[in-house]
Parts: sequence; C-alpha cells; structure tokens
Amino acid sequence: MSSVLYQKYRSQNFDELIGQEHITKILKNAVKNNQLTHAYLFVGSRGTGKTSAARILAKAINCENPLKDGNPCGKCGVCRAINSGNFLDLIEIDAASNRGIDQIRELKEKIEFSPTEGKYKVYIIDEVHMLTTEAFNALLKTLEEPPKHVIFVLATTEVHKLPPTILSRCQRYDFRLGTDKEIQEVIERSAKGEGMKIEDDAMKILVRNARGSYRDALSLLDVVFSGQSGKDKKITEEEVRLLLGLPDIEMVDLLLTYLADNEPKEALELIEDIEEKGINFQQFVSYTLEILREALVAKIKDEELDYQFYTKVSQRDILRLVKSFLDIERSLKGSSNQSLVMEMIIPEFCVPQSREEEEEEEEEEDLSEEYVDNDVDSSSSASVTVVHNDVDFNDIKENWSKVAKAIKPIHKHLYAFLDTSKPIKYEKGKLYIEVPFQFYKDQIDCPQSRDAISAVLKDIFNISCRLECTVNEKAKPRMKSSVDVVLKNLPKKKEKKEEAEKSFKSNIDVEAIFEGM
Repeated sequence: MSSVLYQKYRSQNFDELIGQEHITKILKNAVKNNQLTHAYLFVGSRGTGKTSAARILAKAINCENPLKDGNPCGKCGVCRAINSGNFLDLIEIDAASNRGIDQIRELKEKIEFSPTEGKYKVYIIDEVHMLTTEAFNALLKTLEEPPKHVIFVLATTEVHKLPPTILSRCQRYDFRLGTDKEIQEVIERSAKGEGMKIEDDAMKILVRNARGSYRDALSLLDVVFSGQSGKDKKITEEEVRLLLGLPDIEMVDLLLTYLADNEPKEALELIEDIEEKGINFQQFVSYTLEILREALVAKIKDEELDYQFYTKVSQRDILRLVKSFLDIERSLKGSSNQSLVMEMIIPEFCVPQSREEEEEEEEEEDLSEEYVDNDVDSSSSASVTVVHNDVDFNDIKENWSKVAKAIKPIHKHLYAFLDTSKPIKYEKGKLYIEVPFQFYKDQIDCPQSRDAISAVLKDIFNISCRLECTVNEKAKPRMKSSVDVVLKNLPKKKEKKEEAEKSFKSNIDVEAIFEGM
C-alpha cells in the first residue's frame, strides 16, 4: 500500500522545512551547542510543520552521527527507526483522545524509566489544548522539573486555550502559514518526485485552495494525482476543478453579473444549475469572495479587470456583495437546505422588499443626477452629461437636507447629527459646517464619518472638498433638573401668604376680643 504524498514527502531534516527558517535556525544552534531545554511549545495553524519539526528535533538530539550544522544524518539506526515509526524513545500522544488525568498519571509513571535506544526520551503531545484542567494541573510539576533524559514537545493550533502556568514553562515557537511561492515550491517538489507536470492555471488553483497549509497542498495534489489515468501525467485546470468540485470562474462572474443587472430569474436558474452539477456551495461562495476581493482591490487601485460584472458595480456595491456572501458563508455551515440559503441573495439585490423602499432607493440614486445637465446632440439620440464643477454655496445651503437624507441608509446616527447641522461657508475646497454641541462635532470628525459625508457630497454636488466642523457656542444647553434649580424657579406664593398673615395679625387687638367675652 503506497503512502499518501504528505507522508511520503514529509521533511526529514531542518533544511527541508520550507517557510520556517526563523525556527529551524534556533533549533539547529540549540542541538549543535547542546543548549536544549526541557519543554518546547510549537504553535501554528494546521499543516505548517509542527509535528514534522518535533520529529526532526527528536532525530537530531538522538542521532548517532549528527551533522556539524545541527541536522540529523538520516542514515544511522536512530534516524531510520524514527522515519519508520519504530523508535521506542519517541512517544507521540494525541491529546484530543487522551485528554484525561488518568492518561497524564500513566505518562508520569513511565517517564522515570531511562531511554531504551537513544540519549533522550521525547514526548510529543499534539493538540495539547484539548487536555482537561485536571490533566494540565497534573502535568505542571512534571513539565517544570522533568528527568534529565526527558524532553517534551507540545503542539497546538489554539494557544489561547493553554493555561499561563503551562506557557511559562515552555520555549514557544510560532509556525507561520506558507506564502503562495512557498506552497508552490512544495507542490512542484512533490510533483517532480512523482513524475507529474502541472499547468500554470492548475497550479494557481492548488496554491489558492491550500490557503497557506503545506499539508493541505499535498493532500489536494494527492486527490488530483489519484484521478490521473494513462501514462500522460499532465494535470490540467479542468481536471483540478472537476476532481476538487470547484466552480468555474465563468459561473461566478455570471452570477455577479445577473445580480448587478437586476435579473432575478437568470440568477435563480444559475443557482439551480450549480446544484444540479453537484458543485459544493461552500466552495462556490468561498471562490466568489476571492473574486470580489480581487475586484475591490482593483477598484481601490483604479485598475481594470476582465470580469463582466466589474464595470457594472461600484466600490460600494462590491462591499454590499462581500457582506452578503460572508453572511451566506456563515449560514451554509449549519444549514440543511443550502440551496435556499444561496437563493436568499437574489431578493436582496434584485427585488426590493416593498414599493416604499424601492422609491427611497431610487430617490437616493437620483440625488447625484439633480445637478447634472443632459444635452441631446442633434446628430445623435445619445445624451451627453455635463458635470458642474463650480457649485454655488447657496445650492449647498438649500439642499443640505438632501445630504443628511442620503447619509441615513449608510449611518443612521450620523444622519441625526447632520440633520441638526448647517453649512456656514464654502471656500478654497473647504466646506464649513456648524453643529450645536461638541459631541456632535466629535462624531462627525471621525474618519469613517468624514469619508461617508465626502462620498455623498461628491454624489450630490460633484465636489471633492474637506469638511471643517465647528461648534456654535451660543447654543443654549438644556437646563439640568437639579433640586436647587427646581426650587429656585418655583413661584413665590408661599412667601406672599406669610406676609398677608403677618399684616392680618398686627391689625387685630387680641385683648379687646377677650374683654367682650
């Protein structure tokens, strides 16, 4: 039985670990100078070489004929035993399935025994974050003061789940994801070993879908290689897409074009076609997000792309699409009806929810057209658009409410602040506005608010200007409802009553009243 590619082409020394030179350099020096520590912590995403590095380290410290640069020789009995998985002093533990305190107690009992074949006993605990709290507590003392012949290598993809007491007892090394160039190097090396040739477009697909994981890259290559038939081992783009269940770029472009052109019927038929072809919806959405990212970057850089939808959408439209497809990506993971989740994007972009919302959207889109003159050429029926570059400040002042209204769908809180503001003057590319309170000014002055307002001003008045916001100091703040203020403003009826009673008493002769009795 032949082994899978990622096992067959696993790195056998530090120099073969591609993309982790910042780690291999330190480990080689530690082996060469005999400056080993009792516990290592390898952190990184899946498929970045953590377990391979741990095995190479075990080979290097136990090698019978180590090289001068710190690498294992790869030829001695220890190296061959580790390569074949028969070395008794290399113990690999999967913490996901051996996560309890009983397993750790058993480990503590065994580490006291001396190595059988090599100089050191090496314990590799993979996915160490899966251990229980009790297991971690049982491991603490052993990890802090293990026997001199024992070295621990802990590997994890979720370092934030480890207790600080474990982290403080280990030397930590962070493995990074591979770049596209490094992933391609790994694929090319393995393909050459298998006598395969890969087209450039097929290579790009494999690299992109590996997402920085060396193991995933070789696993994908293994799937494609297994699907080869005949002596001609040339891998084409079509084969890669077919075997991996990836969508065609034309299908993604077509769906985005239908959404941009407001064609719900065609978009629905395309989604049904995707389902009939057995294309994985999650992969389709993931690929769509990659295309949208490419389009967004091109819009920002003011570059052109060959996609049909690209000329039909603005930068803001792409942002809306990205947010919608991100929501779909999250919903697909827990849905039993994935086609319904996909179809939900159609009414979001093609059919407004109500006539009232449709009118509001049309009104917002027409704001920028109110200051554009359309002249009809006598020799042609096509209309020519002339944009006014010079804007009268009175126009801005009279139509300032439209700016606030255009902001409302983007940022409701900002709409409330702008609704109370008023433009003061416009000169030298600066628009000065006034607000009643400092808090309003602070909210308008933040970068996100400024960008949103500038975009709306560009749409409505076709001006690119800087916004200067000032506070009207004459605006009266609301009076505080304190007890003193309330008492101070009460009508003085009581005082008048007391004065009246005083004057009444002074005019009455009390003795005369009693004499008459």
